[in-house]
Amino acid sequence: MEVVAESQFDNLCCLVVDDDKFSRSFIKTALYQIGIKTIKEAASASEAVEILRNFNVNLVLLDQIMEEKTGIEFASEIRGGKVSDNKDIPIVMITVDNHEKTVLEARNLGIKEYLIKPISPQALKKRIINTLEQKTDGQ
Repeated sequence: MEVVAESQFDNLCCLVVDDDKFSRSFIKTALYQIGIKTIKEAASASEAVEILRNFNVNLVLLDQIMEEKTGIEFASEIRGGKVSDNKDIPIVMITVDNHEKTVLEARNLGIKEYLIKPISPQALKKRIINTLEQKTDGQ
């Protein structure tokens, strides 16, 4: 297993998808604090689609509860190849939805990390490293 070094954060482009502006801002600040500086943000799944099609995004941080479509619905579209060619892009779910059904649906879509808001920068860092290590391992 290849270990993800924090220095690799310099080369990451992260997409934050959340319809709540405050949540996006908070997550962006946490990403900056852990060393991820290239951050795109989307207030909806449709905005996220445009970003995923036009930028080389390495990681998606996705809210579950959004108005246009849920995070699970959007993740399903990503995994189904409907959004971009990168259907295996690592996804971390960051949400207030802690229902077992939602967590299981996320797992079934290959979302290995699920964070309940509010989050800390250190918890986010740990989940990102775990997700990227799993991607490196081919899991």
